[in-house]
Amino acid sequence: MFRGPQQTSPDELSLRLSEVLQPIPVVPWSALAMGYLGVPVGVGAPMIVVQDADYPAAQSLLAQAGFQRSVPNRNPHPVITARHPNLQQMLAEINAGYQRLDRSCAVSDYPDDDPAEQGMQGYLFPNSFAHAFDCQIAPETETRAPEAAAAAAAAAAPRYESYGNLHYALERALVESLVRAAVEEESETEAGFSRWGRSRRSCVAMMNGYLEVDNDTLDDCADARVVDWYSRHFGRVREARFGPIDRRISKRLGSEREMPVDMRGNSI
Repeated sequence: MFRGPQQTSPDELSLRLSEVLQPIPVVPWSALAMGYLGVPVGVGAPMIVVQDADYPAAQSLLAQAGFQRSVPNRNPHPVITARHPNLQQMLAEINAGYQRLDRSCAVSDYPDDDPAEQGMQGYLFPNSFAHAFDCQIAPETETRAPEAAAAAAAAAAPRYESYGNLHYALERALVESLVRAAVEEESETEAGFSRWGRSRRSCVAMMNGYLEVDNDTLDDCADARVVDWYSRHFGRVREARFGPIDRRISKRLGSEREMPVDMRGNSI
């Protein structure tokens, strides 16, 4: 499977939530944002981010629109739960990997008036958890070395596409947000890893595979932890140890039946 085109209009799930929260600025996060950029990913529960100052008001607006505060529904398929000897133990083990996430967001059940939304849940995050609104601009100087000038140009490049109060993070802003979330999860989780942290890493892996997210994507980031984490897992340090990431598409690599384009849609 290879990437799709970047969208030129909002997706219905994000647009619906942004209209409910009007005029509060909203940033789609995780799968919603990745799908907008062309990553072939399915959307489970929609995730959106608002500024911390808007977080209480956003919860109130959702409640007024019929969204009911709830807890995350991570129940496995009934076929699995029917065979498990201790359902509560299984759910406790699943939810244990999302403890920090569950303390940091507001989960709501969608209203029941639309059959298409029955059973859906939405996640609302404050920006202090998701860092989706963060933006860094390189300091202005009259003369720069070529590498510094290139980094400044990248930093000053647009980081969002906006539709009213709905703002989609572009590649650099989104991958930085996801890496920050992974770094904080690892540093603030006792075991150093969790299901939530691994899901953030999976999102970054998909962006690195399908989008033009390369070794230098976060070079201008001021947070050394973010730069180091990305380099070790997907960037220069990883490439020095294991070689370039193989983005060929085939059921069996080496069978000489690979597609003529890679995951990013580039000709091989």
